[in-house]
Amino acid sequence: WAMKVLSAIYMIGLPCYFHGVLRGTALFFVGHFTCGEMLATMFIVNHVIEGIAFATKGGQGANKDKEQRPTTVTGTNPMTATLKIKKNKDTPTVPLNDWAAVQCQTSVNWSPGSWFWNHVSGGLSHQIEHHLFPSICHTNYVYLQDVVEQTCHEYGVPYQAEPNLWIAYGKMLSHLKFLGSEKQE
Repeated sequence: WAMKVLSAIYMIGLPCYFHGVLRGTALFFVGHFTCGEMLATMFIVNHVIEGIAFATKGGQGANKDKEQRPTTVTGTNPMTATLKIKKNKDTPTVPLNDWAAVQCQTSVNWSPGSWFWNHVSGGLSHQIEHHLFPSICHTNYVYLQDVVEQTCHEYGVPYQAEPNLWIAYGKMLSHLKFLGSEKQE
């Protein structure tokens, strides 16, 4: 409880003391709203965007014994397409439900290799690397990104990366509009 009290003092008490109750409270809410929206934006564009698959948990009924593979909202599996264009045909094929392959199919990077966006987002711009290596400091994701992308292409695992946050955000809005439409074809 001590940290909660200290946090309340420096986040609400001090601004209210120095700027008055109305302005101090407004600063608290504006700051938290802004930071919350930024964080939510950076999270949603990594997981709810065109082309991203969603993992399923366990089979149902007749599909109980069927191999579980992540699928997009249209029912396709991104890995089946990338396996067809795999660079090296001698490389072993990765199972469609492999843990690492699922991490790559259910996440997307934006601004890959960007030192700036990696720091501003706390590593969220390199979501695939974050899912594959959660215990590595986010400052190293920029260096891992090329290796992970090349390895994915070598083994036929999809690696989705958008050039920047704005394109990813646009695709996310388009995907949300699609999900909200009555007809999903």
